[in-house]
Amino acid sequence: MDFPDEMESKLKKLNTTRYGENPQQDGAIYENVEKSDIFPITKAEKLQGGEMSFNNWLDADSVLKMLWQFKEPFATVFKHLNPAGASQRDDIFEAYQEAWDGDPMSAFGGIAGLNRMVTKEIAEFAIDDKFLSAIIAPSYEDEALDIFEKKEKLKVLEINTDKPEEPGLDYRHISGGFLVQEQDFREIDPEDLIFLEDKGIKKPTDEQIEDMIFGWKINRRTKSNTVLLVKDKKTIGIGAGQQNRVDSGFIAGYRANKPYEELKDMSRTCSSSEIEDLSEYIGLNTEGRSRGSVAVSSAFYPFPDTIEVLSAFGVKASLSPAGSIRDDKAHEAMKRNDMAGAHTPEIEENGYEGGIRAFLH
Repeated sequence: MDFPDEMESKLKKLNTTRYGENPQQDGAIYENVEKSDIFPITKAEKLQGGEMSFNNWLDADSVLKMLWQFKEPFATVFKHLNPAGASQRDDIFEAYQEAWDGDPMSAFGGIAGLNRMVTKEIAEFAIDDKFLSAIIAPSYEDEALDIFEKKEKLKVLEINTDKPEEPGLDYRHISGGFLVQEQDFREIDPEDLIFLEDKGIKKPTDEQIEDMIFGWKINRRTKSNTVLLVKDKKTIGIGAGQQNRVDSGFIAGYRANKPYEELKDMSRTCSSSEIEDLSEYIGLNTEGRSRGSVAVSSAFYPFPDTIEVLSAFGVKASLSPAGSIRDDKAHEAMKRNDMAGAHTPEIEENGYEGGIRAFLH
């Protein structure tokens, strides 16, 4: 892509926010007048609720970009720019239920996004002993809006969730300027994956391949480093934003098996002196939903330790880019642990040779 030598942008203030990212910071939201595709979330119509906060705008934008990737019924809940859960189903109500149940503790206070009409039953589920800051969808049943009125502070946003033909560029502000890049919505199909049978590693099943493709889309909108676990096109554990990949894998497995049914009604006021078994208190368990799941990594495994951790949680297949000087060690670990495997397609672009990756900062 050829970037112009000079770029001009005219911004129009929509309104001030209550404060910025933190209460000690002032904040405001501006819309790009000449290129509204840069900040499309500003086009959302707010049907109810208070003013959007600075952080609400950030999360809502992340939710919308996640929704852009899916044509099938899909739902997600975001918190602090990362998905707490995501699910694709034939039925949108089931998709939303599964997205919330992926990690209900992390979803608490988040922003939900759906790419289908919000029905009465979805609205009832969404506010039943749950807390959302906002919800985003292309349309709402009148009965759903009536139900949401019970939660006056809930921001209800209506916007087209289809990906624009030209989604615009990705602008990142730095001191004194902007970094500018293309948006990453490159499709990966099952026939694009590189299987590792020549290295003695099992080919994933058709169902595992579907989970890999689904998980890759979730990975692209999750802060790096990321390893996430998927089962039946639903996230069951997301290890996001870690400085090393092995911790991402550990967190994904830990969250997959966390006993949410036992923890969700906790007062969460227990002092450390009363905790006799920390692993039991936080729900650390290698048995549970992680068993039989598929791991999707945003970049290559620099060491085999992540594979070993994932295997301890019972993960049975992995998708990752290739490109590490220790790929052979990771392959050996996968073979040793009887894990099926695949790599993302390899590219030679912009001086880079290796597997397509999904960094997001």
